[in-house]
Amino acid sequence: MTMNTDSFIEPEAFTTGAALVLSILYFLVQFRRTSKINAKLSSHGPGVVLPPHVKSYIPFLGSAIEMGKGTRAFIAKYSARLNSPIFTAKIAGNHCLFIGDPDHVTMVYRYTKYLDDFTLQKTFTRNVLGIVDKADEHECFYSDGAKQINKKLYHKYLFSDEELTKSVGKTQKIFQDLLPNLLDEKCEGEWSKYSLFAMVREYVFKASVAPLISEYIATNQDVEAFRTFDKDIPLMFAEAPAFLTKKATHAREKLLENISNDKFMETGSELTSERKALFNSNQAFIRSTLGVLFASVGNSTPAVFWTLYHIIADEDALRAIRAEVDGIVKARSGTNAHEEPFALEELDKMVLTKSAFTEALRLYHGAFTTREVSTDFVFDPKKPGQSKYLIQKGTRIMAFAATLHHDPDLFHDNLTYKYDRFAPKMDKDGNVKPPEFSKNGKLISEPTRFFGGGAHLCPGRKFISYEMQALVAVLLIRFDMKLVASSDESPPQIDYSSQGVGVSHPDKDPTIMVRLRT
Repeated sequence: MTMNTDSFIEPEAFTTGAALVLSILYFLVQFRRTSKINAKLSSHGPGVVLPPHVKSYIPFLGSAIEMGKGTRAFIAKYSARLNSPIFTAKIAGNHCLFIGDPDHVTMVYRYTKYLDDFTLQKTFTRNVLGIVDKADEHECFYSDGAKQINKKLYHKYLFSDEELTKSVGKTQKIFQDLLPNLLDEKCEGEWSKYSLFAMVREYVFKASVAPLISEYIATNQDVEAFRTFDKDIPLMFAEAPAFLTKKATHAREKLLENISNDKFMETGSELTSERKALFNSNQAFIRSTLGVLFASVGNSTPAVFWTLYHIIADEDALRAIRAEVDGIVKARSGTNAHEEPFALEELDKMVLTKSAFTEALRLYHGAFTTREVSTDFVFDPKKPGQSKYLIQKGTRIMAFAATLHHDPDLFHDNLTYKYDRFAPKMDKDGNVKPPEFSKNGKLISEPTRFFGGGAHLCPGRKFISYEMQALVAVLLIRFDMKLVASSDESPPQIDYSSQGVGVSHPDKDPTIMVRLRT
């Protein structure tokens, strides 16, 4: 008996047929998807389009790797290439919207009724702080205690002059206690070398944590534990594999253990005591306190570093700011005028010092203001030549403030650090006026967005400004400082691995030389 092979399909024919069927199915799915999108666009009126999308063929990660090499450059590149003020891209599995036009960065504050700002905060508390219990999460976000903390306690302790006088005074006392450690007793009058970022990290951590949270966790061990924890927060937030965040997780548990210790409350601040009284869950209090710790020093450390670095690196800035501080000290009466803590009124007069700080934030503030779109809405740029865009539910809006802060039409010579850019100026009639920023002939009343906006305006913005000015002032009246040239002669740049969470860290720690002022 012979078999009729003609009744079988040849492998090549089967492959061709399967490919044809799959192609037809693919085009049918695409056609149906396109039809649904067109119908949705039409329902919002004429001229509404979807933002252009950056194509990437890397599964899950999408454009994350390219963005990680420089966020601002990534946004500028694709906004120009796609000729659009906004565009979308896949980042680590998320459909993200980026804003390339500086004038639209603040859209997250104007379309709040369509946006959910709690989703990502909950992701942070769950993945970074370890708050996984639903009851604890509810207590941190929705309880009457949480509302009291956000509306009353932070305003009381971080805004009122009475409480700021106490906390900033304690901060300066800690600075004064730490400063002798900068000098080598065996080499009086000689230069001593220090790593600037490491020095700032220790000083800012201890001087912030002790008055605001508790003296018990203002130790060298806690400084080191927080450094390890802070370094991997972006990975923890993104739910990276456990082996990549093992050290950070261990450091977090060490910090939580110290916060749980009875001595923490015994040496706790009044703010900490009042916060504790408003929590029903001890775990919610302990882990949310770790969040307060991060908020207290996570951004202030790099902000103070960049300010000090540029003041020391620029002879004109150093000379002018030192003269400003000296003038305030000389106006005092008494024989120990240079040893007295600076009053808030004196810090308010340090306009060049504050300008130097603001300029550092302008250049190095690298945080996203991120919102989840909860309801479809149409974004209307209201600018000639720009379309209306449908922003779909589930999109993650990634508003990068650095796009605004580097706007060349708003900030002349926008890539250059200018210590006096934000200082008051004297007009032709000899009157001192605050700095003015304009674009296209229009005065811009709020040219920067360092501390968020709306309901999420950073409550600690006054404290960090005073803290920075106090540290700079104390250092300048007591020490001479200069940079040690590195072997490659290149200044520190932004460490892009840490960008997106807050103020950018440096990619290397420059060495400074310090001695008692002559």
